[in-house]
Amino acid sequence: MRKNICFFSGDITRSGGTERVAVQLANALHPTHNVCFLSLTEQQPQPFFPLDETIPRFHLSEKWIAPGPGYLPLIGKLRKFLKERKIDIIIDIDIVLDVLSIPAARRVGTKVISWEHFNVEFEQSVLYRRLILDYSVKRSDYIVTLTNGDLEAYQTRLGRKDAIRRIYNPVAYQLQTGSPPQPQKLLLTVGRLVPEKGIKYLKEVALRVLERHPDWQWLLLGEGPERESLARFIQEHHLQERLILKGNVENVDDYLRRASIFVVTSQYEGLGLSILEARALKVPCVCFDVKTGPKELIHNGVDGYLVPPFDCEDMADKIELLMRSPALRHQFAEQAFLCMDEFRTDRIVSQWQAVLKSLT
Repeated sequence: MRKNICFFSGDITRSGGTERVAVQLANALHPTHNVCFLSLTEQQPQPFFPLDETIPRFHLSEKWIAPGPGYLPLIGKLRKFLKERKIDIIIDIDIVLDVLSIPAARRVGTKVISWEHFNVEFEQSVLYRRLILDYSVKRSDYIVTLTNGDLEAYQTRLGRKDAIRRIYNPVAYQLQTGSPPQPQKLLLTVGRLVPEKGIKYLKEVALRVLERHPDWQWLLLGEGPERESLARFIQEHHLQERLILKGNVENVDDYLRRASIFVVTSQYEGLGLSILEARALKVPCVCFDVKTGPKELIHNGVDGYLVPPFDCEDMADKIELLMRSPALRHQFAEQAFLCMDEFRTDRIVSQWQAVLKSLT
């Protein structure tokens, strides 16, 4: 039975991993359901990621509204939207939006799915997010987490026992079944340039690694408030041709196919969509073993390295092991696709279909 499904976003035109996977899932569900997107606001004329042109988009406000008292008028607007569009299920792709959708859906007949894209540790580290998390755990109709670690945290620490499921994000690219293309002497990091992505650790690791390996480059794909400090760092340490800021790019896969090593210095991760995509294209990963995410994607010493959190010296050592040994890089690359079957798009969509069917 076709349902009217609304994906609710802060701004679906942004270029983050959350927006990427939401667009991918919406495109996949569109043939069997009536799908639309609703954003708080849209700051760009078109989504950054290719959305099926027959999927309609709407927004509640002409300008960005930060969480707080400014949200109150939006509840009535959202309730009116849900009634007029006869939305059966609204999928919040940030739990902060639950504070709008849960009261708006009351007595309208719309079910609310809270889709956790970060992790419980992060949600509890920020006061307003912690309060919304507690509210959502008690009142959302269904919760979808990205990792087993978060599923366990919701069940044991937060007490959510029913109507909750872990569903991984799907792989965005076709899995590489043959030998990967001949990689270059290239390190790659993908993600927003924000403090949470461990930019201060990236600087320390890059300085150690690039000074000892002048024939290698490190590319950073993404934008954010840390760009200026990174540019100063590059200038101060004369790394202009070595540590390169590429900004937002649409062809991430082209860079992954050229890369020899993928590096993640994040202070926390959800599932780590960029890690997943690197594995799909057979790129060995080195990242900090933060509480959730990486350990479900990387087999330490088999297809990549998990480094004790924020140990920059150890991370630099592990990166250099791979830099010095093409044979080890090839061995890790060949192992990278192991266990990737459970991240296939068709398998993930099937799991989402089961969740949607349960909300009758």
